[in-house]
Amino acid sequence: MNNETIVWNIAPKRENGYKDKKLEKMLLFFADMNKTHAAASKLNVLEDYFKKESEWGSSFDWVQFHSGSLFDHYVPKKYEKAGITIDEKGNELLDQGIALCKRHGKKVCHMIGDFAPLDCILDAYPEMRNLHNGMFWQLLYDMVDGMFKRFPDLDEMGAYFFESKNVLHCDNFFKPFHYGVDLNEKALANEKKQKKGPEDLSYPYLSFGDHLRMMLIAMTKACKDNGKAFLLLTHAWFPYQEEILYEALKDFPSDLPLMLEHNYTTGDFNPALPQPKLIGLLPHMNHGLVFCCGMEYHGLGLVPCCFPEVMEERIRDALAATPNLKRVTMRPIWDGCSALDTPNEVNLYSLMKLADDLDRGTEELWHQWILQKYGIKEINNQDLLAAALRNGYKAVQTTFFEFGIRTNDHSHMQTFNNLESRLYNYGKALMKWCPTPENKQTIYDLFVCPGPKIIRRNREAHEEAIQMVYQALQKIEGVRDSLEQKDYEDLRQRFDVLQTWITIHGYQYEAYFRLLIQRSKPSCENEQKAEEALTALLDYKERIENGEISNSYLFSLWRIDEFVADCRRELKELENS
Repeated sequence: MNNETIVWNIAPKRENGYKDKKLEKMLLFFADMNKTHAAASKLNVLEDYFKKESEWGSSFDWVQFHSGSLFDHYVPKKYEKAGITIDEKGNELLDQGIALCKRHGKKVCHMIGDFAPLDCILDAYPEMRNLHNGMFWQLLYDMVDGMFKRFPDLDEMGAYFFESKNVLHCDNFFKPFHYGVDLNEKALANEKKQKKGPEDLSYPYLSFGDHLRMMLIAMTKACKDNGKAFLLLTHAWFPYQEEILYEALKDFPSDLPLMLEHNYTTGDFNPALPQPKLIGLLPHMNHGLVFCCGMEYHGLGLVPCCFPEVMEERIRDALAATPNLKRVTMRPIWDGCSALDTPNEVNLYSLMKLADDLDRGTEELWHQWILQKYGIKEINNQDLLAAALRNGYKAVQTTFFEFGIRTNDHSHMQTFNNLESRLYNYGKALMKWCPTPENKQTIYDLFVCPGPKIIRRNREAHEEAIQMVYQALQKIEGVRDSLEQKDYEDLRQRFDVLQTWITIHGYQYEAYFRLLIQRSKPSCENEQKAEEALTALLDYKERIENGEISNSYLFSLWRIDEFVADCRRELKELENS
Protein backbone atom coordinates (compact mmCIF):
# COMPACT_ATOMS: atom_id res chain seq x y z
CA MET A 1 0.00 0.00 0.00
CA ASN A 2 1.52 3.32 -1.04
CA ASN A 3 1.18 6.56 0.85
CA GLU A 4 -1.35 8.00 -1.64
CA THR A 5 -3.74 5.12 -0.93
CA ILE A 6 -3.41 5.70 2.81
CA VAL A 7 -4.12 9.41 2.39
CA TRP A 8 -7.18 8.72 0.27
CA ASN A 9 -8.41 6.24 2.87
CA ILE A 10 -8.10 8.77 5.66
CA ALA A 11 -9.38 11.80 3.73
CA PRO A 12 -11.24 10.64 0.61
CA LYS A 13 -12.72 14.09 -0.02
CA ARG A 14 -9.41 15.92 0.11
CA GLU A 15 -8.70 16.19 -3.60
CA ASN A 16 -12.21 17.31 -4.53
CA GLY A 17 -12.76 19.23 -1.31
CA TYR A 18 -9.99 21.81 -1.19
CA LYS A 19 -7.07 21.14 -3.48
CA ASP A 20 -6.28 24.50 -5.12
CA LYS A 21 -9.37 25.84 -3.35
CA LYS A 22 -9.61 29.62 -3.16
CA LEU A 23 -12.34 31.27 -1.11
CA GLU A 24 -13.82 34.73 -1.50
CA LYS A 25 -12.88 37.10 1.32
CA MET A 26 -15.44 39.47 2.82
CA LEU A 27 -14.83 42.22 5.38
CA LEU A 28 -17.82 42.96 7.61
CA PHE A 29 -18.46 46.58 8.62
CA PHE A 30 -21.31 47.53 10.97
CA ALA A 31 -23.33 50.28 9.34
CA ASP A 32 -26.20 50.57 11.82
CA MET A 33 -26.54 54.16 13.01
CA ASN A 34 -28.86 53.23 15.87
CA LYS A 35 -27.11 50.41 17.75
CA THR A 36 -25.00 50.97 20.84
CA HIS A 37 -22.38 48.23 21.15
CA ALA A 38 -22.39 47.59 17.37
CA ALA A 39 -22.75 51.15 16.14
CA ALA A 40 -21.25 52.18 12.82
CA SER A 41 -17.56 53.05 12.90
CA LYS A 42 -15.95 55.75 10.78
CA LEU A 43 -15.57 54.72 7.14
CA ASN A 44 -11.86 55.47 7.26
CA VAL A 45 -11.52 52.22 9.23
CA LEU A 46 -12.16 50.45 5.93
CA GLU A 47 -9.30 52.38 4.37
CA ASP A 48 -7.04 51.11 7.17
CA TYR A 49 -7.90 47.53 6.25
CA PHE A 50 -7.49 48.11 2.53
CA LYS A 51 -4.00 49.51 3.16
CA LYS A 52 -3.01 46.20 4.75
CA GLU A 53 -3.76 44.25 1.56
CA SER A 54 -0.44 44.96 -0.15
CA GLU A 55 1.49 44.29 3.06
CA TRP A 56 -0.29 40.96 3.55
CA GLY A 57 -0.30 39.95 -0.10
CA SER A 58 -4.01 39.19 -0.06
CA SER A 59 -7.06 41.30 -0.90
CA PHE A 60 -10.68 41.49 0.17
CA ASP A 61 -13.18 40.65 -2.56
CA TRP A 62 -16.26 41.88 -0.68
CA VAL A 63 -17.36 44.33 1.98
CA GLN A 64 -20.56 43.64 3.91
CA PHE A 65 -22.42 46.62 5.39
CA HIS A 66 -24.26 45.10 8.32
CA SER A 67 -27.21 47.35 9.10
CA GLY A 68 -30.66 47.60 10.63
CA SER A 69 -34.15 47.79 9.15
CA LEU A 70 -35.26 47.02 5.60
CA PHE A 71 -37.59 50.04 5.87
CA ASP A 72 -34.86 52.58 6.70
CA HIS A 73 -33.68 53.29 3.17
CA TYR A 74 -36.34 53.45 0.48
CA VAL A 75 -40.13 53.71 0.12
CA PRO A 76 -41.75 52.36 -3.07
CA LYS A 77 -44.55 54.62 -4.32
CA LYS A 78 -47.25 52.02 -3.68
CA TYR A 79 -46.53 52.28 0.10
CA GLU A 80 -46.22 56.06 0.38
CA LYS A 81 -49.43 56.50 2.39
CA ALA A 82 -47.87 54.53 5.25
CA GLY A 83 -45.66 57.50 6.14
CA ILE A 84 -42.43 55.54 6.46
CA THR A 85 -39.50 57.66 7.68
CA ILE A 86 -36.22 57.33 5.82
CA ASP A 87 -32.95 57.19 7.78
CA GLU A 88 -31.12 59.84 5.77
CA LYS A 89 -27.92 59.61 7.84
CA GLY A 90 -27.86 55.87 7.32
CA ASN A 91 -28.36 56.34 3.59
CA GLU A 92 -25.56 58.88 3.46
CA LEU A 93 -23.24 56.43 5.22
CA LEU A 94 -24.18 53.65 2.78
CA ASP A 95 -23.74 55.92 -0.25
CA GLN A 96 -20.28 56.93 0.90
CA GLY A 97 -19.35 53.40 1.92
CA ILE A 98 -20.45 51.82 -1.35
CA ALA A 99 -18.59 54.48 -3.33
CA LEU A 100 -15.46 53.90 -1.24
CA CYS A 101 -15.61 50.15 -1.82
CA LYS A 102 -16.17 50.51 -5.55
CA ARG A 103 -13.12 52.78 -5.81
CA HIS A 104 -11.12 49.92 -4.33
CA GLY A 105 -12.70 47.33 -6.63
CA LYS A 106 -14.80 45.58 -3.97
CA LYS A 107 -18.20 43.96 -4.33
CA VAL A 108 -20.72 45.13 -1.74
CA CYS A 109 -23.36 43.31 0.31
CA HIS A 110 -25.99 45.01 2.47
CA MET A 111 -27.16 42.78 5.34
CA ILE A 112 -30.36 43.60 7.26
CA GLY A 113 -31.73 42.00 10.40
CA ASP A 114 -35.00 43.84 10.89
CA PHE A 115 -37.77 43.35 8.35
CA ALA A 116 -40.78 43.29 10.64
CA PRO A 117 -43.40 45.51 8.98
CA LEU A 118 -43.68 48.83 10.75
CA ASP A 119 -46.88 49.61 12.64
CA CYS A 120 -47.53 52.45 10.22
CA ILE A 121 -47.50 49.98 7.31
CA LEU A 122 -49.96 47.58 8.96
CA ASP A 123 -52.20 50.49 9.99
CA ALA A 124 -52.23 51.88 6.45
CA TYR A 125 -52.72 48.46 4.84
CA PRO A 126 -54.55 46.31 7.42
CA GLU A 127 -55.27 43.68 4.77
CA MET A 128 -51.54 42.91 4.81
CA ARG A 129 -52.03 41.15 8.15
CA ASN A 130 -53.55 38.21 6.24
CA LEU A 131 -50.56 36.08 5.26
CA HIS A 132 -52.67 34.15 2.74
CA ASN A 133 -53.36 37.07 0.42
CA GLY A 134 -49.67 37.50 -0.45
CA MET A 135 -49.41 41.20 0.40
CA PHE A 136 -46.70 40.79 3.03
CA TRP A 137 -44.53 38.65 0.77
CA GLN A 138 -45.03 41.24 -1.97
CA LEU A 139 -43.96 43.97 0.46
CA LEU A 140 -40.66 42.16 1.06
CA TYR A 141 -40.13 41.75 -2.69
CA ASP A 142 -40.86 45.42 -3.31
CA MET A 143 -38.56 46.62 -0.54
CA VAL A 144 -35.59 44.53 -1.69
CA ASP A 145 -36.27 45.54 -5.29
CA GLY A 146 -36.38 49.15 -4.08
CA MET A 147 -33.00 48.77 -2.35
CA PHE A 148 -31.37 48.04 -5.71
CA LYS A 149 -33.13 51.07 -7.20
CA ARG A 150 -31.87 53.24 -4.35
CA PHE A 151 -28.39 51.67 -4.28
CA PRO A 152 -27.76 50.37 -7.82
CA ASP A 153 -24.11 49.52 -7.10
CA LEU A 154 -25.06 46.93 -4.47
CA ASP A 155 -24.10 43.42 -5.56
CA GLU A 156 -25.90 41.44 -2.87
CA MET A 157 -28.60 41.74 -0.23
CA GLY A 158 -28.55 39.74 2.98
CA ALA A 159 -30.73 39.00 5.99
CA TYR A 160 -30.74 37.17 9.31
CA PHE A 161 -33.76 36.04 11.31
CA PHE A 162 -32.99 35.69 15.00
CA GLU A 163 -31.86 39.10 16.20
CA SER A 164 -33.14 42.69 16.12
CA LYS A 165 -36.91 42.17 15.74
CA ASN A 166 -36.48 38.53 16.59
CA VAL A 167 -38.31 35.86 14.65
CA LEU A 168 -39.45 33.28 17.23
CA HIS A 169 -37.10 34.45 19.96
CA CYS A 170 -37.75 37.32 22.38
CA ASP A 171 -40.53 38.69 20.19
CA ASN A 172 -42.89 36.71 17.98
CA PHE A 173 -42.36 38.24 14.57
CA PHE A 174 -45.65 36.85 13.23
CA LYS A 175 -47.82 38.02 16.13
CA PRO A 176 -49.54 40.88 14.21
CA PHE A 177 -50.47 38.56 11.34
CA HIS A 178 -53.35 36.14 10.81
CA TYR A 179 -54.64 33.80 8.10
CA GLY A 180 -57.82 35.37 6.87
CA VAL A 181 -59.55 35.74 10.24
CA ASP A 182 -58.56 38.26 12.89
CA LEU A 183 -58.75 36.03 15.95
CA ASN A 184 -59.42 38.13 19.00
CA GLU A 185 -61.31 37.33 22.17
CA LYS A 186 -64.18 39.74 21.47
CA ALA A 187 -64.82 38.26 18.03
CA LEU A 188 -64.73 34.72 19.32
CA ALA A 189 -67.13 35.54 22.17
CA ASN A 190 -69.71 37.49 20.15
CA GLU A 191 -69.65 36.01 16.66
CA LYS A 192 -70.17 32.25 16.60
CA LYS A 193 -69.35 31.94 12.92
CA GLN A 194 -65.88 33.29 13.59
CA LYS A 195 -65.09 30.14 15.55
CA LYS A 196 -65.31 28.11 12.36
CA GLY A 197 -63.41 30.71 10.37
CA PRO A 198 -59.85 29.55 10.98
CA GLU A 199 -60.52 26.04 9.74
CA ASP A 200 -62.53 27.23 6.73
CA LEU A 201 -60.28 30.08 5.65
CA SER A 202 -56.75 29.18 6.77
CA TYR A 203 -55.37 26.98 4.03
CA PRO A 204 -52.85 25.84 3.17
CA TYR A 205 -51.45 25.90 6.69
CA LEU A 206 -48.17 27.76 7.23
CA SER A 207 -45.62 26.33 9.66
CA PHE A 208 -42.85 28.52 11.05
CA GLY A 209 -40.49 26.98 8.49
CA ASP A 210 -43.00 27.87 5.74
CA HIS A 211 -43.03 31.46 6.97
CA LEU A 212 -39.27 31.77 6.69
CA ARG A 213 -39.14 30.03 3.30
CA MET A 214 -41.76 32.36 1.84
CA MET A 215 -39.93 35.40 3.18
CA LEU A 216 -36.71 34.16 1.59
CA ILE A 217 -38.37 33.32 -1.72
CA ALA A 218 -39.82 36.83 -1.95
CA MET A 219 -36.48 38.50 -1.24
CA THR A 220 -34.33 36.20 -3.40
CA LYS A 221 -36.75 36.63 -6.32
CA ALA A 222 -36.21 40.37 -6.11
CA CYS A 223 -32.45 39.78 -6.20
CA LYS A 224 -32.71 37.44 -9.18
CA ASP A 225 -34.87 39.90 -11.12
CA ASN A 226 -32.20 42.58 -10.56
CA GLY A 227 -29.29 40.29 -11.45
CA LYS A 228 -28.07 40.33 -7.86
CA ALA A 229 -27.35 37.73 -5.17
CA PHE A 230 -28.83 37.05 -1.72
CA LEU A 231 -27.05 36.02 1.48
CA LEU A 232 -28.78 34.40 4.48
CA LEU A 233 -26.90 34.54 7.79
CA THR A 234 -28.06 31.38 9.57
CA HIS A 235 -27.02 32.61 13.02
CA ALA A 236 -29.13 30.73 15.56
CA TRP A 237 -28.88 31.14 19.31
CA PHE A 238 -30.71 27.91 20.10
CA PRO A 239 -31.08 24.46 18.50
CA TYR A 240 -34.79 24.84 17.71
CA GLN A 241 -33.99 27.86 15.53
CA GLU A 242 -31.54 25.80 13.50
CA GLU A 243 -34.22 23.14 13.07
CA ILE A 244 -36.70 25.73 11.77
CA LEU A 245 -34.12 27.02 9.31
CA TYR A 246 -33.57 23.51 8.00
CA GLU A 247 -37.32 23.10 7.50
CA ALA A 248 -37.36 26.35 5.52
CA LEU A 249 -34.31 25.52 3.39
CA LYS A 250 -34.44 21.79 2.71
CA ASP A 251 -36.71 22.23 -0.35
CA PHE A 252 -35.68 25.77 -1.31
CA PRO A 253 -35.93 26.48 -5.07
CA SER A 254 -32.55 25.78 -6.68
CA ASP A 255 -32.94 28.52 -9.31
CA LEU A 256 -32.90 31.36 -6.76
CA PRO A 257 -29.55 33.04 -5.93
CA LEU A 258 -29.13 32.09 -2.26
CA MET A 259 -25.90 31.58 -0.30
CA LEU A 260 -25.93 30.51 3.36
CA GLU A 261 -23.53 32.34 5.66
CA HIS A 262 -22.78 30.65 9.00
CA ASN A 263 -20.98 31.79 12.13
CA TYR A 264 -17.98 29.47 12.41
CA THR A 265 -19.73 27.84 15.35
CA THR A 266 -23.41 27.41 15.85
CA GLY A 267 -24.79 29.65 18.56
CA ASP A 268 -22.99 32.99 18.71
CA PHE A 269 -19.22 32.60 18.20
CA ASN A 270 -18.78 30.15 21.08
CA PRO A 271 -15.69 27.96 20.45
CA ALA A 272 -17.20 25.17 22.60
CA LEU A 273 -20.10 24.68 20.15
CA PRO A 274 -19.99 22.58 16.97
CA GLN A 275 -20.04 23.53 13.32
CA PRO A 276 -23.53 24.62 12.14
CA LYS A 277 -25.44 21.50 11.14
CA LEU A 278 -26.91 23.18 8.09
CA ILE A 279 -23.57 22.93 6.26
CA GLY A 280 -23.75 19.16 6.25
CA LEU A 281 -27.52 18.92 5.94
CA LEU A 282 -27.59 21.16 2.85
CA PRO A 283 -24.31 20.37 1.04
CA HIS A 284 -25.82 21.18 -2.37
CA MET A 285 -26.24 24.85 -1.46
CA ASN A 286 -23.51 27.52 -1.45
CA HIS A 287 -21.99 28.32 1.93
CA GLY A 288 -19.77 30.85 3.69
CA LEU A 289 -18.19 31.00 7.16
CA VAL A 290 -18.03 34.07 9.43
CA PHE A 291 -15.16 34.55 11.90
CA CYS A 292 -15.19 37.22 14.61
CA CYS A 293 -11.37 37.32 14.78
CA GLY A 294 -11.18 37.56 18.57
CA MET A 295 -13.49 40.54 19.06
CA GLU A 296 -17.16 40.55 20.14
CA TYR A 297 -17.10 37.92 22.91
CA HIS A 298 -13.35 37.38 23.08
CA GLY A 299 -12.11 40.65 24.60
CA LEU A 300 -12.55 43.22 21.81
CA GLY A 301 -8.90 42.94 20.84
CA LEU A 302 -8.02 44.54 24.19
CA VAL A 303 -6.69 41.17 25.38
CA PRO A 304 -4.70 38.66 23.29
CA CYS A 305 -7.00 36.04 21.74
CA CYS A 306 -5.21 34.47 18.78
CA PHE A 307 -6.48 31.28 17.17
CA PRO A 308 -5.40 30.70 13.53
CA GLU A 309 -5.44 26.95 14.18
CA VAL A 310 -9.13 27.03 15.11
CA MET A 311 -9.98 28.88 11.90
CA GLU A 312 -8.08 26.33 9.84
CA GLU A 313 -9.92 23.49 11.61
CA ARG A 314 -13.32 25.04 11.00
CA ILE A 315 -12.66 25.69 7.31
CA ARG A 316 -11.43 22.13 6.74
CA ASP A 317 -14.40 20.73 8.62
CA ALA A 318 -16.81 22.74 6.47
CA LEU A 319 -15.09 21.56 3.29
CA ALA A 320 -15.42 17.98 4.47
CA ALA A 321 -19.19 18.55 4.73
CA THR A 322 -19.69 20.36 1.40
CA PRO A 323 -17.68 21.08 -1.74
CA ASN A 324 -19.63 24.34 -2.03
CA LEU A 325 -17.85 26.44 0.59
CA LYS A 326 -17.35 29.68 -1.33
CA ARG A 327 -16.49 32.47 1.10
CA VAL A 328 -15.04 33.49 4.45
CA THR A 329 -16.28 36.64 6.19
CA MET A 330 -14.26 38.51 8.81
CA ARG A 331 -15.65 40.61 11.67
CA PRO A 332 -12.59 42.37 13.10
CA ILE A 333 -14.42 45.55 14.20
CA TRP A 334 -16.74 45.68 17.20
CA ASP A 335 -17.85 48.21 19.82
CA GLY A 336 -15.43 50.87 18.61
CA CYS A 337 -12.49 48.46 18.68
CA SER A 338 -10.48 47.06 15.77
CA ALA A 339 -8.19 44.05 15.50
CA LEU A 340 -5.62 46.05 13.52
CA ASP A 341 -2.46 46.92 15.46
CA THR A 342 -3.34 44.38 18.15
CA PRO A 343 -2.07 40.81 18.60
CA ASN A 344 -5.45 39.62 17.31
CA GLU A 345 -4.47 40.93 13.89
CA VAL A 346 -2.91 37.50 13.33
CA ASN A 347 -6.41 36.02 13.11
CA LEU A 348 -7.30 38.31 10.21
CA TYR A 349 -3.96 37.80 8.47
CA SER A 350 -4.15 34.01 8.77
CA LEU A 351 -7.73 33.87 7.56
CA MET A 352 -6.86 35.92 4.47
CA LYS A 353 -3.93 33.65 3.63
CA LEU A 354 -5.82 30.40 4.36
CA ALA A 355 -8.59 31.53 2.03
CA ASP A 356 -5.98 31.84 -0.73
CA ASP A 357 -4.19 28.57 0.03
CA LEU A 358 -5.53 26.26 2.73
CA ASP A 359 -2.53 23.92 2.50
CA ARG A 360 -0.11 26.66 3.53
CA GLY A 361 -0.41 25.76 7.23
CA THR A 362 -0.64 27.96 10.30
CA GLU A 363 2.97 27.53 11.52
CA GLU A 364 4.27 29.29 8.42
CA LEU A 365 1.60 32.00 8.82
CA TRP A 366 2.58 32.64 12.44
CA HIS A 367 6.21 33.12 11.39
CA GLN A 368 5.33 35.45 8.52
CA TRP A 369 3.02 37.61 10.59
CA ILE A 370 5.35 37.91 13.59
CA LEU A 371 8.17 38.96 11.27
CA GLN A 372 5.92 41.63 9.69
CA LYS A 373 4.32 42.80 12.92
CA TYR A 374 7.19 42.64 15.42
CA GLY A 375 10.29 42.32 13.25
CA ILE A 376 11.44 39.15 15.02
CA LYS A 377 13.65 37.11 12.65
CA GLU A 378 14.78 34.22 14.86
CA ILE A 379 12.51 31.18 14.38
CA ASN A 380 12.80 30.13 18.03
CA ASN A 381 11.72 33.56 19.25
CA GLN A 382 8.87 33.62 16.73
CA ASP A 383 7.68 30.29 18.10
CA LEU A 384 7.99 31.54 21.68
CA LEU A 385 5.90 34.65 21.02
CA ALA A 386 3.30 32.61 19.09
CA ALA A 387 3.06 30.23 22.06
CA ALA A 388 2.52 33.18 24.41
CA LEU A 389 -0.34 34.49 22.28
CA ARG A 390 -1.91 31.02 22.09
CA ASN A 391 -1.82 30.97 25.89
CA GLY A 392 -4.01 34.09 25.77
CA TYR A 393 -6.57 32.28 23.63
CA LYS A 394 -6.67 29.34 26.04
CA ALA A 395 -7.20 31.68 29.00
CA VAL A 396 -10.04 33.45 27.18
CA GLN A 397 -11.62 30.16 26.19
CA THR A 398 -11.44 28.88 29.78
CA THR A 399 -13.09 31.88 31.43
CA PHE A 400 -14.96 33.93 28.81
CA PHE A 401 -16.64 30.63 27.87
CA GLU A 402 -16.53 28.87 31.22
CA PHE A 403 -17.79 25.26 31.13
CA GLY A 404 -18.52 25.80 27.41
CA ILE A 405 -21.11 28.54 28.13
CA ARG A 406 -20.56 32.15 27.10
CA THR A 407 -20.08 33.98 30.38
CA ASN A 408 -19.60 37.59 29.32
CA ASP A 409 -21.77 40.38 27.96
CA HIS A 410 -20.14 41.26 24.63
CA SER A 411 -16.79 40.87 26.47
CA HIS A 412 -17.85 43.05 29.40
CA MET A 413 -18.64 41.94 32.94
CA GLN A 414 -22.22 40.81 33.29
CA THR A 415 -25.07 42.26 35.28
CA PHE A 416 -26.96 39.80 37.47
CA ASN A 417 -29.88 39.30 35.08
CA ASN A 418 -27.61 38.99 32.06
CA LEU A 419 -25.47 36.41 33.82
CA GLU A 420 -28.37 34.31 35.06
CA SER A 421 -30.36 34.31 31.81
CA ARG A 422 -27.32 33.48 29.67
CA LEU A 423 -26.20 30.67 31.93
CA TYR A 424 -29.62 29.03 31.82
CA ASN A 425 -30.36 29.64 28.13
CA TYR A 426 -26.91 28.94 26.72
CA GLY A 427 -26.37 26.10 29.16
CA LYS A 428 -29.46 24.35 27.85
CA ALA A 429 -28.36 25.07 24.27
CA LEU A 430 -24.91 23.61 24.98
CA MET A 431 -26.48 20.44 26.35
CA LYS A 432 -28.70 20.10 23.26
CA TRP A 433 -26.00 20.85 20.69
CA CYS A 434 -23.20 18.93 22.47
CA PRO A 435 -24.86 16.27 24.62
CA THR A 436 -21.61 14.76 25.87
CA PRO A 437 -21.57 13.14 29.32
CA GLU A 438 -19.38 15.98 30.58
CA ASN A 439 -21.72 18.73 29.35
CA LYS A 440 -24.84 17.02 30.68
CA GLN A 441 -23.16 16.57 34.05
CA THR A 442 -22.02 20.21 34.11
CA ILE A 443 -25.56 21.48 33.52
CA TYR A 444 -26.85 19.10 36.20
CA ASP A 445 -24.22 20.38 38.65
CA LEU A 446 -25.11 23.99 37.84
CA PHE A 447 -28.88 24.02 37.86
CA VAL A 448 -30.28 20.78 39.22
CA CYS A 449 -28.02 20.01 42.16
CA PRO A 450 -25.44 22.78 42.71
CA GLY A 451 -22.90 22.09 45.41
CA PRO A 452 -19.18 22.12 46.34
CA LYS A 453 -18.16 20.53 43.03
CA ILE A 454 -19.20 23.52 40.94
CA ILE A 455 -17.40 25.88 43.35
CA ARG A 456 -14.22 23.82 43.01
CA ARG A 457 -14.46 23.66 39.21
CA ASN A 458 -15.00 27.41 39.00
CA ARG A 459 -11.92 28.10 41.10
CA GLU A 460 -9.82 25.61 39.17
CA ALA A 461 -10.85 27.16 35.84
CA HIS A 462 -9.75 30.61 36.94
CA GLU A 463 -6.54 29.33 38.52
CA GLU A 464 -5.75 27.54 35.27
CA ALA A 465 -6.43 30.70 33.26
CA ILE A 466 -4.23 32.83 35.55
CA GLN A 467 -1.46 30.25 35.14
CA MET A 468 -1.79 30.53 31.36
CA VAL A 469 -1.38 34.30 31.60
CA TYR A 470 1.66 33.86 33.84
CA GLN A 471 3.21 31.43 31.35
CA ALA A 472 2.51 33.85 28.50
CA LEU A 473 4.26 36.68 30.38
CA GLN A 474 7.27 34.46 30.99
CA LYS A 475 7.50 33.73 27.27
CA ILE A 476 7.25 37.42 26.46
CA GLU A 477 10.15 38.06 28.84
CA GLY A 478 12.05 35.41 26.87
CA VAL A 479 11.73 37.43 23.65
CA ARG A 480 12.03 40.88 25.24
CA ASP A 481 15.41 41.58 23.63
CA SER A 482 13.86 40.93 20.19
CA LEU A 483 10.93 43.32 20.75
CA GLU A 484 10.77 47.08 20.52
CA GLN A 485 10.01 48.60 23.91
CA LYS A 486 6.58 49.83 22.83
CA ASP A 487 5.61 46.36 21.62
CA TYR A 488 6.89 44.74 24.81
CA GLU A 489 4.89 47.18 26.95
CA ASP A 490 1.79 46.74 24.79
CA LEU A 491 1.86 42.95 25.14
CA ARG A 492 2.43 43.14 28.90
CA GLN A 493 -0.42 45.61 29.32
CA ARG A 494 -2.88 43.43 27.38
CA PHE A 495 -2.04 40.35 29.42
CA ASP A 496 -2.36 42.40 32.62
CA VAL A 497 -5.88 43.40 31.56
CA LEU A 498 -6.70 39.75 30.89
CA GLN A 499 -5.44 38.72 34.32
CA THR A 500 -7.58 41.37 36.02
CA TRP A 501 -10.65 40.34 34.00
CA ILE A 502 -10.14 36.70 35.02
CA THR A 503 -9.82 37.64 38.68
CA ILE A 504 -12.98 39.77 38.72
CA HIS A 505 -14.88 37.10 36.80
CA GLY A 506 -13.81 34.44 39.30
CA TYR A 507 -15.17 36.38 42.29
CA GLN A 508 -18.39 37.19 40.44
CA TYR A 509 -19.09 33.60 39.53
CA GLU A 510 -18.19 32.21 42.94
CA ALA A 511 -20.76 34.55 44.48
CA TYR A 512 -23.40 33.58 41.94
CA PHE A 513 -22.78 29.83 42.25
CA ARG A 514 -23.07 30.11 46.02
CA LEU A 515 -26.37 31.90 45.51
CA LEU A 516 -27.51 28.93 43.41
CA ILE A 517 -26.58 26.62 46.28
CA GLN A 518 -28.32 28.87 48.77
CA ARG A 519 -31.58 28.64 46.82
CA SER A 520 -31.69 24.85 47.11
CA LYS A 521 -29.56 24.00 50.18
CA PRO A 522 -29.32 27.10 52.38
CA SER A 523 -26.71 27.27 55.12
CA CYS A 524 -25.10 30.01 57.16
CA GLU A 525 -21.64 28.88 56.07
CA ASN A 526 -22.50 29.09 52.37
CA GLU A 527 -24.18 32.48 52.80
CA GLN A 528 -21.09 33.79 54.58
CA LYS A 529 -18.80 32.57 51.79
CA ALA A 530 -21.05 34.19 49.20
CA GLU A 531 -20.69 37.47 51.08
CA GLU A 532 -16.92 36.99 51.23
CA ALA A 533 -16.81 36.66 47.44
CA LEU A 534 -18.94 39.79 47.01
CA THR A 535 -16.72 41.73 49.42
CA ALA A 536 -13.61 40.59 47.54
CA LEU A 537 -15.24 41.71 44.30
CA LEU A 538 -15.89 45.20 45.70
CA ASP A 539 -12.39 45.40 47.17
CA TYR A 540 -10.89 44.60 43.79
CA LYS A 541 -13.12 47.21 42.16
CA GLU A 542 -11.88 49.79 44.68
CA ARG A 543 -8.26 48.95 43.87
CA ILE A 544 -9.02 49.61 40.19
CA GLU A 545 -10.79 52.89 40.96
CA ASN A 546 -7.92 54.21 43.10
CA GLY A 547 -5.39 53.39 40.39
CA GLU A 548 -3.63 50.53 42.17
CA ILE A 549 -4.73 48.28 39.28
CA SER A 550 -5.14 49.62 35.74
CA ASN A 551 -8.71 50.04 34.54
CA SER A 552 -10.07 48.79 31.20
CA TYR A 553 -13.17 49.26 29.11
CA LEU A 554 -13.89 45.54 29.57
CA PHE A 555 -14.38 45.77 33.34
CA SER A 556 -17.52 47.96 33.27
CA LEU A 557 -17.17 48.75 36.94
CA TRP A 558 -20.72 50.10 37.32
CA ARG A 559 -21.96 46.58 36.57
CA ILE A 560 -20.07 45.27 39.59
CA ASP A 561 -21.97 47.57 41.94
CA GLU A 562 -25.26 46.51 40.37
CA PHE A 563 -24.35 42.81 40.48
CA VAL A 564 -23.34 42.95 44.16
CA ALA A 565 -26.52 44.81 45.12
CA ASP A 566 -28.73 42.26 43.29
CA CYS A 567 -26.93 39.30 44.85
CA ARG A 568 -27.15 40.73 48.35
CA ARG A 569 -30.82 41.54 47.87
CA GLU A 570 -31.66 37.95 46.95
CA LEU A 571 -29.48 36.49 49.71
CA LYS A 572 -31.37 38.68 52.19
CA GLU A 573 -34.71 37.54 50.81
CA LEU A 574 -33.66 33.90 51.10
CA GLU A 575 -32.52 34.50 54.68
CA ASN A 576 -35.90 36.00 55.57
CA SER A 577 -38.01 33.39 53.78
